[in-house]
Amino acid sequence: MIEGQALILHRKYDEALKLFKGVKKDFPDSPSGSFGEMAVYEVRMLENEDLSLEKEFFRASAEGHRRTGIVLQKYQPTPWELFISGALFGLDGFLKARKGGWWDAYVAGNKSRQLFRHAKQIDPSFVDADFGLGMYVYWRSVFTKDLWFLKIFPDRRAEGIAIVKELSERGRFTKEMAGINLGMMYMEEKDYPKAAKIFSSFVEKYPENILLRRFLGKVYVAMRKYDDAIEQFSEMGRIDSRIIKYKYFVGATMVASGDDEMSAEGERELRAFIAAEKSKYWRASAHYWLGRMYERKNEEEKAIAEYRAAYALSPKIGDALKRARGLGGGM
Repeated sequence: MIEGQALILHRKYDEALKLFKGVKKDFPDSPSGSFGEMAVYEVRMLENEDLSLEKEFFRASAEGHRRTGIVLQKYQPTPWELFISGALFGLDGFLKARKGGWWDAYVAGNKSRQLFRHAKQIDPSFVDADFGLGMYVYWRSVFTKDLWFLKIFPDRRAEGIAIVKELSERGRFTKEMAGINLGMMYMEEKDYPKAAKIFSSFVEKYPENILLRRFLGKVYVAMRKYDDAIEQFSEMGRIDSRIIKYKYFVGATMVASGDDEMSAEGERELRAFIAAEKSKYWRASAHYWLGRMYERKNEEEKAIAEYRAAYALSPKIGDALKRARGLGGGM
């Protein structure tokens, strides 16, 4: 599995899928191969910020759940079998959360936590099982703020961070995944210097990894290091120009910088993105940033037009409606 993880981080997806198909053949009762396939599909969708491979993902997930059923019927499953089964439930729940299925995601996450705990009960030295536990308590605490059915749970974010941090130093199978997720936790906590340090080190190790560069770029935006952010987002396009959303991140960052000359270039990037992108939500987001640019330049009619375009494409861009009304463009 470590070999497969390295292939994914290096974006060698075809090689990773070939490896995981071999694992399924050699270990037909193990969910390891199916989990690996799910990871490949999920990372590719995260790169594109879409759900284009969810059919392939859920096919592998269904197969993995059947294999997990075999594991759970055993009299004495091994800690590794329980760990990989828990990881499969966790990854399944992650995609369900991305699709807005919060209850299903919570159920999957809780099942994942139970399996990780079982693995630790069998072998207390199996520290990698703590990764799933740390992820669960942290992200459940984050979602508790917005989901009514989780408000009974206390805030355990600090505990989750501490667990994942320890695994980023001591983990065997989860060391690198723990490190990446620790960076994401620091992003969530707005501890941007720590997040930047983590993601910079991973980008140096996996320079072809688009996701890591995007995370680092977003951290730089939050730190107002716009030139550094643009460098990361631009490199995403040089790595794989088919992932057109790099133009959105470049353009939005240029506009957010507040520099008129840079904003003019950002507008060209955003217009090119709007022409190429299929997702209404992402096109709406691009129009929103163009509206912000025109509003800053006191070109109110153009700003209102962009805000209207954004809201017409996706009412989720609620701030576009508020800003248009604030400029006198009743909608």
